[in-house]
Amino acid sequence: PAMTLEDQFYAHSREGTSQEHWQKLKDHLEATGDLAFELGRHAGISELARIAGLLHDIGKYSPAFQARLRGAKRSVDHASAGAREIVRLFPNQPHNVFAELISYCIAGHHTGLPDYGSPGDLASDATLIARRDKKALEDYGAYAREIDPSALQFRPPKIRLNREHPGFSVSFLTRMVFSTLVDADWLETETYMQGERGLRGGYQDLSTLRDQFNRYVRRFGNPRSEINRRRSETLKACQEKAVHPPGFFTLTVPTGGGKTLASMAFALNHAVEQGLRRIIYVMPFTSIIEQNAGVFRRALGPFGSQNVLEHHSNLDWEAQSQPYDDETGTVIEKLKLAAENWDIPIVVTTNVQFFESLFASQKSRARKLHNVAKSVIIFDEAQLLPREYLKPSMLALSELVDNYGASVVFCTATQPALNRFFPESLQFIELAPDPQGLYEFYRRVAINDLGQLEDQDLLERLVAHEQVLCIVNTRRHARGLFEALDGNGRFHLSTLMCPVHRRKTLSLIRRRLESDQSCRVISTQVMEAGIDIDFPFGYRAMAGLDSIIQAAGRVNRERKKPSAQMFVFNPRTALIRRTPIYIKQTASVAQTILREFDDDPTSLDAIGAYYDLLYTLQDERSFDSRGILAYLDKGPARIDFDFRTAAENFRLIDERTVGVIIPYDALACDLIKALTRAEYPGQLVRQLQAYAINIYESEFHALQSRGVIHTMADRYHVLLHEHMQEYYSDETGLALPESRDAEAIFFD
Repeated sequence: PAMTLEDQFYAHSREGTSQEHWQKLKDHLEATGDLAFELGRHAGISELARIAGLLHDIGKYSPAFQARLRGAKRSVDHASAGAREIVRLFPNQPHNVFAELISYCIAGHHTGLPDYGSPGDLASDATLIARRDKKALEDYGAYAREIDPSALQFRPPKIRLNREHPGFSVSFLTRMVFSTLVDADWLETETYMQGERGLRGGYQDLSTLRDQFNRYVRRFGNPRSEINRRRSETLKACQEKAVHPPGFFTLTVPTGGGKTLASMAFALNHAVEQGLRRIIYVMPFTSIIEQNAGVFRRALGPFGSQNVLEHHSNLDWEAQSQPYDDETGTVIEKLKLAAENWDIPIVVTTNVQFFESLFASQKSRARKLHNVAKSVIIFDEAQLLPREYLKPSMLALSELVDNYGASVVFCTATQPALNRFFPESLQFIELAPDPQGLYEFYRRVAINDLGQLEDQDLLERLVAHEQVLCIVNTRRHARGLFEALDGNGRFHLSTLMCPVHRRKTLSLIRRRLESDQSCRVISTQVMEAGIDIDFPFGYRAMAGLDSIIQAAGRVNRERKKPSAQMFVFNPRTALIRRTPIYIKQTASVAQTILREFDDDPTSLDAIGAYYDLLYTLQDERSFDSRGILAYLDKGPARIDFDFRTAAENFRLIDERTVGVIIPYDALACDLIKALTRAEYPGQLVRQLQAYAINIYESEFHALQSRGVIHTMADRYHVLLHEHMQEYYSDETGLALPESRDAEAIFFD
C-alpha cells in the first residue's frame, strides 16, 4: 500500500503551509549529512561529520515528535536518540572512540556540547551520560526503515595527538565535528525555510583579492621618504616569505612600521600559494577593528565591502540570544539568530570573539570553527593575548596548525615570549627583514620616568605643553583629569564614548594637531593600539612595558623631530580607588626594566627581559588560571570531557557586559526606529555596532533602575533619546551612576 501522509516522517513544519509541503525527515538527514561531509572536507573530518548529520535528528522518528509537529502540545527531546544510537552501532575499537565523540555532537546539536557526566546523573543534569541513559527515551526505531545502516560506515580520521596533552587534541576534534554538524543543520534548515540558500556565498576568490591588494600596495613601490622605504621593504619581505609551508610566523615591527598592510600582504599571498581559504585578522580591542577593516576595504577597492566582515562584541547577538524553542524548527527565529559562520574571505574580529569561539559549547558560537580550518590567522598586537588563558589558547592554535592546515602569524612591536607554550622543536619564522635594524631606525622617543606624580603637578605639566597626549589606566581617572584641565583644545577619549563619537573626536584632534593649534588629550588605553595619530609629547601612567611602548608609538610617530619625550609616572590621586591587579603586576615588572635598561627601555633586549621576568614571576597555573585544560584533557585515553564547564569558565572578559545603543545622531535614531519594526534585524544590528558601548551588568542595572534605558525584543538596549542630555556628554560620553565596579573597566 502507498504511504499516506500520516505515515510520513517530517523534520520541520513551516507555518502557513499544508503538511505535504513540510520537510521530510529522511531528506533533512541526508541533506545535512551531505552538507556536513562537504563542510568537513577542509578539516579532514568529512566521514565523521556525515554520520553525525545522518543520525542527528533520528529522535524525530518517534511518534511523540511527529504528533508534536502536527500540533500536540508537549516537549520532546529528540537529540538524545542519535547520541545513544551511534555508540550502540559501533561497540568495537577503534570506531567506538569516535562514536563517543560523535555522540557528544548529536546530544548537543541544540543545547550545546555537554559535559560527559557520570552514571547516576539525573536527567535534569543534562550530561551526556544522563541523556543517553534516559529510561523514558521515545521509541525512534523507525529510522532504520529510512536510513540505510550500511551507509553508516566511516574510516577513523588521522590526527596528530599533542605530546603533552593528547586528550586536548581529541576534544578539539570533537569540537570540529560539532561545528560542521551545527552549521550544516542550520544551513540546511535555512534552505528549507527560505526556499533557497539565502544570501550566502558569492564571494570573490582569494587570488582575485590578492591581485587587487598587490596592485594597491604597488603604489607605495618607489617611496620618497626613508620611513616609507622601510615600510615598503617590510611589505616586500612579507610577500616573498609567503611561499613557506603553513606553520607559525612572527612579524616583529615597531609601531608605525606598517605592519597592518604587511601582515595582510603575507596572508593573502600565503593563502593563495598554499591553498588556504580565508584570512582571520584578530585584534585586542573593538575600537581599532573599524579602522583596520577600513584599511583592508580600501586596499581591496571594488571588492572591499562584500568580502570583509567585522565581527565583534559591542552588540554580540549570539551571547545575548535567549534559548528559544527550536525543537520543531517552525520557529523562523532560528534564522534571525543565524549569526555569522565566518564563511567569507576576510574576517576582522577580536581576541574575545576568536578564542571564546574556540572554547564555546553554545552552537551559535561553535558554528564557525570549521571555517577556521585552513585559514591564515593573524594576531595583531600579540602582546595583548589573554594571559590567564595563554596555555589553552596556544594549545588550540597548535591544533589548528598541526591538524587543520592553518597558519598563524603573531604581529607586534613587542614579541611576548610565546615559545614557552610550544614544543622546543617548533621554529617560528620571522617575516620582518631585520627586526633590530627596524627598531633602531624607528626609535624616535626618549622615555623618562618621573616617579610619583600628584594630579595637580600632572595637570600643570600638561598645560605647559601646547600639544600633548596623556594616557591613564582607568576611565574614572581619565574623566577626572579631563574635567580639571583648563583651557580650550582639551579632549577626552574612552570607551564610554560610542565608536562614531570617538571617530569624530579623533578627527577633531587630528585637525588641531595638523594646524598647530593647542590640543591636550586625556585618554584611557583606547588610544594605545593602532590609532594613527602623532603628538610631540606624551605622558603614560605606569603600566606594563608593552603599554608604555604602545603609548610611545603615538608620539613623534612620523619622525617630524629627531627625538621626542615620553614621560611615565606613578599616579598619586584620589580618583583611583583601586588599581586593577593586572596593571599592578605588569607595572611593577616594567619599573624594574626601566631601572635596568634606563638608557633604552624600549630595545628588543629590554622587551625580551620584560616578558621573561613577567612570565617567570608567574606561577605556571596563572597561564591557565581557570583550569580549562583539566576539563578538556583528563589523561591518556580518557574521553570524558567537560565541554560545557570549560566554556563557562573560558570568559576573556570576566564580568558579563551589556551593549547599550546610543542615539548619538540622526542616523542612529533612524536605525533604532527601523529596528523596532525589523523582522530580520541582522543588518541593522551590524550598523548599530558603531553606536554601541559596553558596560558591566552592575552599571547597566544602575542605569536601568533610573528608567533611562529602553529594551527592544528583550535584547537590544537603547539609551532613551530624552535622557541624552543628562546621561551622554558631548565631551566624555556616557555618564554612569557611581557603582563599585566601575573601576575595573580599563580593559577596553
